[in-house]
Amino acid sequence: MNLALEDVTVVDLSHALAGPLATTLLADFGATVIKVEPPGQGDIARGWGPPFHGEDSAYFTSLNRNKQSVELDLKQPEGRELLLRLADRADVVIENLRVGTVDRLGVGYEAVRARNPRIVYCSISGFGQDGPYRDRAAMDLIVQAESGMMSVTGEPGGGRVRVGVSIADMQAGLNATIAILMALHARQRTGAGQFIDVSLLEGQLTLLDHSIGIYLADRVPFGPMGTAYRTIVPYQTFRTRTQDLALAVGSDALWRAFCPLIGAPELTDDPRYATNAARVANRVPLVARLQEIFLGRTYAEWEALLEPAGIPVGAINGLDRVVEHPQVKARGVLQDSRHPAAPSAPVIAPYFRMSATPGGVRSPAPLLGQHTDAVLAERLGLGGEELARLRSRGVLGSGTRAPRRARAPRTGAPIGKEGREAHEEER
Repeated sequence: MNLALEDVTVVDLSHALAGPLATTLLADFGATVIKVEPPGQGDIARGWGPPFHGEDSAYFTSLNRNKQSVELDLKQPEGRELLLRLADRADVVIENLRVGTVDRLGVGYEAVRARNPRIVYCSISGFGQDGPYRDRAAMDLIVQAESGMMSVTGEPGGGRVRVGVSIADMQAGLNATIAILMALHARQRTGAGQFIDVSLLEGQLTLLDHSIGIYLADRVPFGPMGTAYRTIVPYQTFRTRTQDLALAVGSDALWRAFCPLIGAPELTDDPRYATNAARVANRVPLVARLQEIFLGRTYAEWEALLEPAGIPVGAINGLDRVVEHPQVKARGVLQDSRHPAAPSAPVIAPYFRMSATPGGVRSPAPLLGQHTDAVLAERLGLGGEELARLRSRGVLGSGTRAPRRARAPRTGAPIGKEGREAHEEER
């Protein structure tokens, strides 16, 4: 099968979520991703469980398919030299360690570019490579707080809550992927690589772009609105006799079709509600009236009435229902990665479909150090004796995991500053 990125080689120094998400997207579409991990420990996300598949968390195995794992001790000169030799033959290097860590190790952008001017080098950090916050420890929770994302998330009058997924990490990973592909495209014209600086903070500001634009227009602060939306009404959830219903009446044309369907034609041309701007201004009484109406029928009855008319409506599904959702099944979204430590380890298929160069799940997440010898033999020409010598000196890992310890919480929650710094010191 022709794969879009089958001629791209990535050296992956990243861990946790943001960087691994980016390299997984690249690997899904054919890039060779060499995941370099510290001997005996590996990516911190390997310990983010339970649940576990063998020694590795389900968190890790769901994220790191289609990659090769190589254990290298970058604290040792021979380990750094092997890394640089791998980068000599690569198109992309990606890392998301604390700012300055790769430079202290001697494997930062300038060191790699001096040997391989075509390299695309992507660094992901909490706050960026410069500025007063550059050296601050940051994980998804911290950036959701600092960016303002938590200020608009939650119920009115309630405490601030984080978005239910690690959205700052994930957006940074998506941004990194886009930037890498643009840099590879630019290299086709210029012949030169470049450095990419991706921050979690700016990724969240991108998602908040319209909210910040609204604030800058009127300078009126606004907080969380639950499931509602500041500039569109009705656009939120409502209770029915059986379960909550999500409703999005996003235009005045939809509003005119919607009112007769719910048995309230008088609302259609009521000057308080006839336009979206009027509905926003009169949100409270309108939402109260609609809530009263929706309590009159079951969710199934409302869906059968509204959906055929083109009114956007949906159920609030738990994950147990999502994995059995007919659309999810019809699209083949869940694919089995055949992890060696689990009889079945389904993962989410590549996020988008391409007609000529589709992606796919070709191999499960690697065991720690699973490909060390094969990669170093194939790419650098190291023989068995040299591999054995390097392994005896601790430059290469043995593939044996150290006992799980406090380096990563068993709950899978973000590790603290001390834990993260300890891991990066090991790198």
